[in-house]
Amino acid sequence: MTVRLYITALLLLLSIFIAVPAYAVSMKEGQAFPVFTMADENDKMVDVGQLIDRPTIVYFTHNSCHYCTQVIALLKRAEAKFGAKTIGIIGINVMAKDGKMVRRYKRDLGFQFPMFAGNREDVLSTYKINYVPVLVFIDSEKRVKKIIGHYIHEDELHGYIREVIK
Repeated sequence: MTVRLYITALLLLLSIFIAVPAYAVSMKEGQAFPVFTMADENDKMVDVGQLIDRPTIVYFTHNSCHYCTQVIALLKRAEAKFGAKTIGIIGINVMAKDGKMVRRYKRDLGFQFPMFAGNREDVLSTYKINYVPVLVFIDSEKRVKKIIGHYIHEDELHGYIREVIK
């Protein structure tokens, strides 16, 4: 009986993941990336759209996500490999309501690219990120090229970067 219960629960979970995409975002590939003015780690309000002046990865994360910390390491290496002038990286912390949590996250993980506090109703309702990590690859015309709603391997990340910068 216990095995049957576990199998039933597993099948139910699988049906949920198959029926509903892993990320239910309002962003669509080929459309303009929606931008906001958000607080950085110093609580300075910044128009995120002004930072998208080249192909860019927008990385949705939060402080309690184990996989997200691994992806941060991959993004740091990608920035070193491809160069910050070639590929921009912007983080949006969907848990942070102000710069304090963003500042702590950046300090703890040791990265320099900009990150913003994204725990606001307007931001969350527009992006509709229901879990992290989510990476959005944006081309030089500020259009969404690719959305990855799961952990990513380094060679896969580099492949998407190559596609967006060509």
